[in-house]
Amino acid sequence: MDSDRKTKDDGLVIKARLVARGFEEDTTSLRKDSPTCSKESVRLLVAFASSKQWACNTVDVKSAYLQGDKIEREIFLKPPPEFNDGNLWKLKKMVYGLCDAARAWYMRVKSALNSLSVKMCSLDNSLFIWKRNGKLEGLICIYVDDFLWAGNATFKKCVIDELQKQFLIGSSASESFTYVGLRIKSFSDGITIDQTQYASSLVPVTISSARNMQRKSQLSESEKTAYRALVGQLNWMATHTRPDIAYDTCELSVAFSKATVTELVRLNKLVKRVKNESLQLFFPRLHSFETCSLECYTDAAFANLPNGGSQGGLIIFLKDDSGKKCPIFWQSRRLKRVVNSTLAAETMALIEGAEAAVYMAGIIKQLTAVKDVKIRCLVDNKSLHESLLSSKQVENRRLRLDISVLDDMIWREEIKKVEWVQTSHQIADCLTKRELLQRNSGVQSAGTEKKKKKQ
Repeated sequence: MDSDRKTKDDGLVIKARLVARGFEEDTTSLRKDSPTCSKESVRLLVAFASSKQWACNTVDVKSAYLQGDKIEREIFLKPPPEFNDGNLWKLKKMVYGLCDAARAWYMRVKSALNSLSVKMCSLDNSLFIWKRNGKLEGLICIYVDDFLWAGNATFKKCVIDELQKQFLIGSSASESFTYVGLRIKSFSDGITIDQTQYASSLVPVTISSARNMQRKSQLSESEKTAYRALVGQLNWMATHTRPDIAYDTCELSVAFSKATVTELVRLNKLVKRVKNESLQLFFPRLHSFETCSLECYTDAAFANLPNGGSQGGLIIFLKDDSGKKCPIFWQSRRLKRVVNSTLAAETMALIEGAEAAVYMAGIIKQLTAVKDVKIRCLVDNKSLHESLLSSKQVENRRLRLDISVLDDMIWREEIKKVEWVQTSHQIADCLTKRELLQRNSGVQSAGTEKKKKKQ
């Protein structure tokens, strides 16, 4: 038996469930992959819901694995002590612990959605789309047994209500709720996402006064364990709702193998900052998606990481014709290879940003009837901008290959254009340097006035 602790409505809920010792089974021939919705798909769903003035909703399926199809192989289970009468149990349904249980459940949900004419997005197998007469009327994101959905009244009647007839629903909520750790709230002018409750649960690593004086000392094994766990928790926030801490978290992660008390003190300071700041992503009500474009900011910091590595950062906004923006994708990580110049680092960061923007445009095209989503990339490196406008080749032959990739994307019109902006307007700057906060990044204070949110 296993217990699961969840926080619901600011209260602790403890559940118990049967868990099989699936690691004892020979799973060589079994397919185990089970997709869960990506962070960017959740943000796209929220952006669409905000624009179309749909309420965001969540549905939790009760004992999901037991509601799947019958198991196709013979599995015998020794019952837990509380129910052991000397007999073995032969499983009829999948249970927690079996390596392919999550996949079996996903396939059951996919089949149910397909029967209701809900189509899977080919670029994210956990994002499902419902259209009527070619017009988008509903979206569903699947994260195991947690569904996030938004749509009109017809979508609710034809899809959601029918799903609730097929599955036993444990709980549901609308407009203000927590979905896989993300608190989603609807307002008259848009929707917000935050992890304030999650941040409050973070606990700094205890450091004694004597240990605090040993700043250059390597971390002990117990300190390393606590360090790794806390960085992982911060990374969960950085990738979901807090792009402003993405670089700091990445830097602390890279330093792990040779971390000292200095890094541990920095980690605790970052935790304190996160707990003291109540920030949220704001998704304003955009105008028609038929006129929306993608705005991609990219930046790089040359050789600012150990062993000559460079940090690359990007952030992508969905922008309407009035200038309103929704943050839908960001990234802060070490560039894939060591480079020998700022130009090379900026070029690699731009390639990653452009490719991510093309991917996001592909999803948007599947969600809407738009055939062309314009992509505008913005960099603060003049040499890179001039290299893309000039027929003169750079001296570094490896760099020529990277620039030719960008030239080809522009020629194919995958990206509309690359523009230069001043560093003071380079929003991605905060993703490549320590503790740099940028205005207009899509991250808003929870106490910010509504007027400022709209800006």
